[in-house]
Amino acid sequence: MATRERVLVTGGSGFIGACLVRELIAAGCDVHLMLRAESRTWRLTAVEGQYTRHDADLRDPEAVRSAVRASRPDVIYHLAATGTFHFQCDRAAILTVNVLGTMNLLKALERQDYRALVYTGSSSEYGHKDRPIRADDRLEPRGDYALAKGASARLCQAAANRGRPNTVVRIFSAYGPWEDSKRIASYVMGCCVCGETPRVTSGLQPRDFIYVDDVTALLRTAADEPNAYGRILLAGTGQRQTVRDMVETIGAVCGGRAPLYGAEPPRSDEPAVWQADIEETTALTGWQPRYDLRTGVEKMWAWFRATGARAAA
Repeated sequence: MATRERVLVTGGSGFIGACLVRELIAAGCDVHLMLRAESRTWRLTAVEGQYTRHDADLRDPEAVRSAVRASRPDVIYHLAATGTFHFQCDRAAILTVNVLGTMNLLKALERQDYRALVYTGSSSEYGHKDRPIRADDRLEPRGDYALAKGASARLCQAAANRGRPNTVVRIFSAYGPWEDSKRIASYVMGCCVCGETPRVTSGLQPRDFIYVDDVTALLRTAADEPNAYGRILLAGTGQRQTVRDMVETIGAVCGGRAPLYGAEPPRSDEPAVWQADIEETTALTGWQPRYDLRTGVEKMWAWFRATGARAAA
């Protein structure tokens, strides 16, 4: 019998991480999660007992080393982060979890002969551009989170330059099952379920919305594609979209009351363009998004009606 591939996931209790964990378990992998003691694992309830948990805070180097020694991973998916929400503004936590945590993980892996490490970066690392963002564009972070993610990505690339099979995947505006209830898709769908009027901004802010299954597909492809090692990949659709496109698509799919645009103020420092150029990512890996906005919303709505409203409560 073939030995199951051992996979270590950080951030496995988060939105994208939990979706990835479910896929890895379904694929027959021997899944190990590095989680803080206080991690909320409600997204993983249905797969409880099908993964091995290792309690470790990324800021604790000895705990991270212990988790790596115990899991002996063939593949590592590093998704753990803090600062992803605009209200998370503790600078010390953002820098230590993202940068120091990544450094501790890479240090713990120095003596580990692993097949691939995939680090999830953020499109925010690039700052504002006046055209679709390319993977090799200059990083111009405009906040602590973007700065920390960019530094963490550089650490992974530095290790790749020394021969380690590391790949960085920068994610644009992911949505789908198990996302936080405060995200725009879940919020508007929740209004549809409850018969409430969605209160939103003008909706003119640019976004590149990508369905979570397309994100996890790229993460797994990145681990399996040696041509991607040491490279930057972009998890976006390459389509020019806005927040209003998401709100209107949900209305067309889910029904509900017409949204009240302008009821909420826009966030400060919105860019004029926020769109991925995925040509190089596709050329390197063969990956392409499978879901357009309509089909992604339809799939998320089917999940939301069945479990989402309860799960996100």
